[in-house]
Amino acid sequence: MTLGRNVLAGEKDRLNRFGLFALFLMCGLLIFVVPQLLQREIGVFYQICLAVVFFLSAMWLRSNERLHKYFQVFFAFFVASFTLFLQYIVEVLGWSSSTIDGIVFSKLLSTLLVVIPIVLLTKISGNDMASIYVKKGKLWLGLIVGLAAFLLFLVTSVQGATMIFAGQNITFERVIHWLLWILVWVLSNGLREELWFRELFLKKYESLLGAKTSNFLQAIIFSLAHVGVQYTPILLIFLVIVLFLGLACGFIMQKTDSLLGSALFHAGANIPTILGIFSNL
Repeated sequence: MTLGRNVLAGEKDRLNRFGLFALFLMCGLLIFVVPQLLQREIGVFYQICLAVVFFLSAMWLRSNERLHKYFQVFFAFFVASFTLFLQYIVEVLGWSSSTIDGIVFSKLLSTLLVVIPIVLLTKISGNDMASIYVKKGKLWLGLIVGLAAFLLFLVTSVQGATMIFAGQNITFERVIHWLLWILVWVLSNGLREELWFRELFLKKYESLLGAKTSNFLQAIIFSLAHVGVQYTPILLIFLVIVLFLGLACGFIMQKTDSLLGSALFHAGANIPTILGIFSNL
């Protein structure tokens, strides 16, 4: 009798986790994928409405004793949708995306419009910085893994840029000329996307889904969020690569309990991307 109850309880728990996984996946796609399918004006209105819906949902969950444990996840969805709306400011202001300095300046502004709201809203929600992996953690492990990966991506960046991002005429002299802009762009984007896609969500997912499932969930959303990119001619292969990179970043983050290692790993992975973009200007 007891065994039967345990089996039923286990099955119920698996169904509950599957339902939460599907719900969180849908919410992530609504935030990061659907806007790419909409015209800009409609997309802005959509993001405003989505942010309002997630905010009201989070406030309702916070006041509901039985469902309070879901508050932090839905507040994170609100933060993500709100910061995505802020990204439209970069586009509306119309800084040039056809020059290297314009691309880098836009990325810096975009990073600020992600990082600052996430930090402030995390504090407002009652969480500390550790909840989004802004902490020392296993500092040396993160630093060693992150720098090793960064250097590996660096030495293979020309081949990666040529094969995946249609890089053209990438010479040593051109790379040295771009070096400062490359470093600023990749480090900014590494911090921006690690906070946005992983640090904001991983601990909140883990409390409900477990570590491995949470990492898989964020990696799927992270990969599909790149479905609208135009800087690679092999989009499907690129999305598969991004999926595995997302899994690696999440794993590093969970093992080091800090953003440092995953941000450096991510920054290194972005070097071939920006080389390909710069070489085609």
